[in-house]
Amino acid sequence: MKLVKWLLGGVVALVLLAVAAIVIIPMVVPMEDLVAEGAAKVEEATGRKLTVGGEPELSLWPEVAIRLEKVAFANAAGAADANMATADAVRIAVPVMPLLSGAVEVKEFVLVKPDIRLSVDKNGKPNWDFGKGGKDAKADDKDAGGGQGGGLPDGLQDFKLGDVRIEDGRVSYTDAKSGATEVLEDVDLKVSLPSLSGPLDLDGALTWKGERIELDVNMAKPLAAAEAGKSALKAEVEGAHLEVEFDGEAAFEKGFALAGKASVKTPSIKKLAAWAAAPIEMEGDVLGPFEADGTLSMNGGRIAFSGANLAIDAIKGKGDFALDTGGKVPSIAAKLALGPLNLNPYMGGGAGDAGAAKPAENAGPGKWSEEPIDLSGLKAVNANLNLSVESLQVQQIKIGQSALAAKLQGGVLNLDLTKMALYGGSGVGSVKVDASKKTPTVAKSFTLKGIQAEPLLTDAANFAKLSGKGDLNIKVNAAGVSQAAMVKSAAGGGAFAFKDGAVKGFNLGSLIRQVKGVGLDSGASKQQQTDFSELTGTFKITKGVVTNNDLFMQSPLFRVTGKGQSSMPARTVNYRVEPKAVATTKGQGGKADAAGITVPVIIKGPWHNLSYTPDLTGVVTDLVKDPSKALDAVKGVAGGAGDIVKEPAKAVEGLLKGGSGDSGAGGAVKKLKGLLGN
Repeated sequence: MKLVKWLLGGVVALVLLAVAAIVIIPMVVPMEDLVAEGAAKVEEATGRKLTVGGEPELSLWPEVAIRLEKVAFANAAGAADANMATADAVRIAVPVMPLLSGAVEVKEFVLVKPDIRLSVDKNGKPNWDFGKGGKDAKADDKDAGGGQGGGLPDGLQDFKLGDVRIEDGRVSYTDAKSGATEVLEDVDLKVSLPSLSGPLDLDGALTWKGERIELDVNMAKPLAAAEAGKSALKAEVEGAHLEVEFDGEAAFEKGFALAGKASVKTPSIKKLAAWAAAPIEMEGDVLGPFEADGTLSMNGGRIAFSGANLAIDAIKGKGDFALDTGGKVPSIAAKLALGPLNLNPYMGGGAGDAGAAKPAENAGPGKWSEEPIDLSGLKAVNANLNLSVESLQVQQIKIGQSALAAKLQGGVLNLDLTKMALYGGSGVGSVKVDASKKTPTVAKSFTLKGIQAEPLLTDAANFAKLSGKGDLNIKVNAAGVSQAAMVKSAAGGGAFAFKDGAVKGFNLGSLIRQVKGVGLDSGASKQQQTDFSELTGTFKITKGVVTNNDLFMQSPLFRVTGKGQSSMPARTVNYRVEPKAVATTKGQGGKADAAGITVPVIIKGPWHNLSYTPDLTGVVTDLVKDPSKALDAVKGVAGGAGDIVKEPAKAVEGLLKGGSGDSGAGGAVKKLKGLLGN
């Protein structure tokens, strides 16, 4: 029994001694010496000094806990900042029981208001490359190769960490080689890291460029990613301007690199660019919502998607996309297959009138806008795009399935339509907009085959009075800082050839066939169109003046020729049309100079108020040259026009001086005005 009592007494004594040690040792152990010893170990391992400015605190139960204040960890030699990291306080807690078995497990590691300064020098070497530290640091640095094979020393890699937290921290990154600088503030993170080798679970929030961002990250091998390898990474980032999900791999040895599946969403590209990079100055409600998912590759300022599904504003498509923010302006490269694409909102000047200036307040009949054309948006980004589209709209022109190559560099936009389904036909075209200089220039070229004239001209020029199928080619260029200046400088030319169509607003055939007593048949005003077998012509544009000298339209029983000019700057017309009744039923392939009687009409005046005047001299000339053939022609097409045959002089006089109603010259001119008024 005495033995039992002695044993129990011994146990009680040991417990009392242990309790006394826990209470007394922190009071008597020289903590400064312990901290100094620990700092020496850190310096030996990393080659950097660790200093503690405040009074250290120590407790021994239920874990060995140390609190250090005003901690600073020195930076690499030659770095701009003296310290790589500082913290107001560091708390470390190590459970006692694992220590008794020889294991080192950090239950708690908390940094209070840390300031971590990461940097890369001009040679590309990061300040988190410690080599092997200690006395052999210099020798080891020679073999480190600017971060190759560097990283944390072996002694630190074996630590096992539990709760690692950053409270109200700051992290900065500076690259002296590229000039890049980034700062994260108000960093509040919880990190679960069983060891420095991983896995890492991070949950928290931080502030970047004034916006709060929520983070949820899982990394399998963070130490490998920071040294010379890669780590599996899953991440979710959510903020006001951006939502990102990623599942792939990461590497941080030479900057920030990612590769894997990703999805990106932003409510506004403009706002995102203004926040994260540089503002995009582009008018209109464009570059708004953006969504994309695909395979992401990210390295520094370059971001690429392959096999991506994307949506920008109302545009949807698939393909490959790359964005590089490393230059003076963002650079975009893409190969995309898109659905319907409307370019108007992106051309400046609003969705309804691409590239045009806003109308001047005093703009009206005879005036063009003097308001400056704003093409500055073309300088905000460089792009190289290859697109195939289900449909394309440029201004009011609607194009079917097409292929488009677009290159935007330094404010110069080149659009090449290499395939174009257009209004029942096909074609190719190009548009060049040069906003790189003080005075913008525009050049357009289109070659169209087998197109339907009416819908094309209605959309392109608001001209709905010509139908038929044919070919059209046009080249035009202009330069100027306003709409008015562009029009004054316009130069170029083109040609057109249409078959089996009609000119709407005037029934010339009915007029000629039904002439009786120099009157007009009421049917001429009902049908209101002049059918033709062929309509051809060429035109030239010089300083905004369009000149045509070879208009030719033919159909059975009549021919029409025309020549003259239209000044776009002055918005005026001076044109002569010569309709001729002929004694032949041949349309296409018929003689252009078939004999007949011509009633020329002079069209003159401002666009909004044209005048139409019959030319008596032209009629008399035809009659004097060959009156019998002229009258035979009229006789062949005018059924009951006996009055013209019997008394030509009287008939011509009546035709040219007739009343202003639906008969005589007044009616003819009135109908012709309806034909050519637009």
